Amino acid sequence: MERTALICRSIGNKGSVYSLSALHRADNGSEDRYESLIRPALLPEGKVKGLTVPAEELEDAPGIREVWEEVRGWLTHSLVLVDGNSLALFARDLESSGAYLPAFFYLNLKAPEKDFGVEAESLPDPLETLDGAFIRVRKGCPDWETRIGMLKSENQPPEKPAYVFLDCETADASGQICAIGLVYDPPEGKPEEYYTLVNPERPMQAENLAIHGITDEMVKDAPTFPEIWPKLQKYLEGSVLVAHSALSADLFFLKSTMGRYGLSFGEVRYLCTCRAAQKMLPEMENHRLDTLCEHFGIPLDHHNALSDAKGCRELYYRLAALGDVGRFEGRYKLEGQKRSFIPRRTKKAVEIPAELYAEGVIPEKTGVFVLTGDFARCEREEAEEKIKEAGGTVKSSVTKAVQYVVVGAKGSDRWSKGSYGAKIAKAQAMGVPVLREEALWEAIGK
Repeated sequence: MERTALICRSIGNKGSVYSLSALHRADNGSEDRYESLIRPALLPEGKVKGLTVPAEELEDAPGIREVWEEVRGWLTHSLVLVDGNSLALFARDLESSGAYLPAFFYLNLKAPEKDFGVEAESLPDPLETLDGAFIRVRKGCPDWETRIGMLKSENQPPEKPAYVFLDCETADASGQICAIGLVYDPPEGKPEEYYTLVNPERPMQAENLAIHGITDEMVKDAPTFPEIWPKLQKYLEGSVLVAHSALSADLFFLKSTMGRYGLSFGEVRYLCTCRAAQKMLPEMENHRLDTLCEHFGIPLDHHNALSDAKGCRELYYRLAALGDVGRFEGRYKLEGQKRSFIPRRTKKAVEIPAELYAEGVIPEKTGVFVLTGDFARCEREEAEEKIKEAGGTVKSSVTKAVQYVVVGAKGSDRWSKGSYGAKIAKAQAMGVPVLREEALWEAIGK
């Protein structure tokens, strides 16, 4: 019988699931394993019962929707073997993330002696313990099939949201918008396109002019951002905002321009097609919008804001045809605040001593990096995207493949004097150079 042994660990007895381990055995006898940490929606401060890994590692872990994509086929097409409420907690957190779940069939093997009258046997591998218990139950308990339970969601399938595919062009390095294009894709009906030049009320920098060709003369009579903001708000309300390099580009540009005029919107759902493509098409030479559009045969007049927005829309649907892109969805606050799945503490951040840094080391931009601490120039996730755009690789933990550990200039409020996180400690033990944030920007030219 096709079966999957499942163990999930949670924060406390009923808190968010933070790790998943699975052992799948198919009808033909083949065996597959999967293990992953899971970034929880909320991570409480201080010591927590049952939490056995540093909070820093959880911040870098994949979200529950990404993990679900890896084990979906096993859990929906086999009997799930559990030792308690693992499946129920995992299903609960999945539903909270917006996923719609099918029915699961499971067998609880927490107490095989009491429930099935068969001898319990503890093996070094908890997954093997579960699978072994199932084999004994199937042989020794004639009515074991009557004990199979079914876990079924009571929620209705989520309504299809509206999508806003967005691209912005900017006047200068601060991200002040000088042109914006979008495609509003409602749940029903035809898509709606919107494009306008925007007067940034400051001179166009030469570097930006060379990219998009929008001159000061072209925008002098265009509306300012506050004048178009009411229309943008209507598009954004209740929509999923989709952009290419969303955090390091378009969402940052929106937040920067809004901050200049004292505007705010609150939290939006967003999805980055660059990040989705990196995960779904790792074999590509790079994941720039023009490269991906050429790969899929999508017409593109690159750096025309409306054309880029339309190209992003077509790319999104091409990726959606390959798999569940919804697992890459996140949340972002358009009000000048940090985006984070995990609440930040308010205590003062701690910086690491100067002697821990490898001074004079210039990293290769195509190297393998691990990031830690809070970055001054942007969010850490934005820094990761910039590294990938430059041809580098980002890892979540320090391994033999890692060449550099980069520390954000703001340090971290989770560190204490003499204790600067597992990544820095491991880098020191393995001889991996620890670099300042400034060294990263100098290397990748951002």
